[in-house]
Amino acid sequence: MLGERQQAAAAELAQWWDGIRRGGAGSHVVLLAGPAGWGRSTVLDQFSAAATQSESRSVLAVRLNGKALPADPGQQALAVRDGLLAAEVRRQAAALLCRGRLRARGAGYSLGAASPGGIAHRGAGTLLMSGMAGTVALLLAGLAAAAGGGRPDDRPDSENGTAARAARIVSAVSASAPALVVMDDADYLDPGLAVTVIENLVDQDDSRVLVVAAVDLGSDLAAALATRAKHGRTAGRVHRAEADPRMGSQSRAELAAQLSPHLTAAQAQQLAGQTRTFAEIFAAARPRPLS
Repeated sequence: MLGERQQAAAAELAQWWDGIRRGGAGSHVVLLAGPAGWGRSTVLDQFSAAATQSESRSVLAVRLNGKALPADPGQQALAVRDGLLAAEVRRQAAALLCRGRLRARGAGYSLGAASPGGIAHRGAGTLLMSGMAGTVALLLAGLAAAAGGGRPDDRPDSENGTAARAARIVSAVSASAPALVVMDDADYLDPGLAVTVIENLVDQDDSRVLVVAAVDLGSDLAAALATRAKHGRTAGRVHRAEADPRMGSQSRAELAAQLSPHLTAAQAQQLAGQTRTFAEIFAAARPRPLS
């Protein structure tokens, strides 16, 4: 259950997802900015569940939590790579590669940067040079190499690093299965790594990726993305969701009354006085299991 403010934010995210999954809108980043305790995670939970459960066709859904990632940027990059290359992403990538290979054989040429399978990246060069008879892991290794166009770079925020390559795989696969990438507490990511991953997720013109990132008010990551989106590769692709950030006593009382209509005005005010954040209101209003 969400309050009116959170419902409005979730509805806006749903509109973005509806446009992207239908195709034609390209890929976009939507920043959900609000103070800690506003209910950002609750909004993301409800939105993600509704977005994936309502789909009758295949979609890709990835959820990353910045707080749960290692503090070291190098370890973060590996964790982000693993999160992006979830089982369904790997399966879709393998299927896409197989289809592209079959088309290439039928046409009498090898796959390249402008392959019939639609997996390409600016400057990527040859898509797959190693054949298609191996395992799914081998197929993905070939795709990862193609996405980077060279040897991997150990720097977490590198365009040729492991996380950037994984992001380009998701972007490539999204042409056939729209992808929703949700980043909760995105400010806990190394800023350079986060910017590189997000930009590689939405850079392709024919991709269908929606990145939803929950950030703090005054977020350095949000500022960096917005500044870089004024020109260059992500121009016009970074947006900020409308969200009322106020969490004062009156706002908390209004939320309590919305979540628990049985409360009197005095009880709602009392609950507001016993809490400090919207997150605490959500916890207090959560139905208790029967004993």
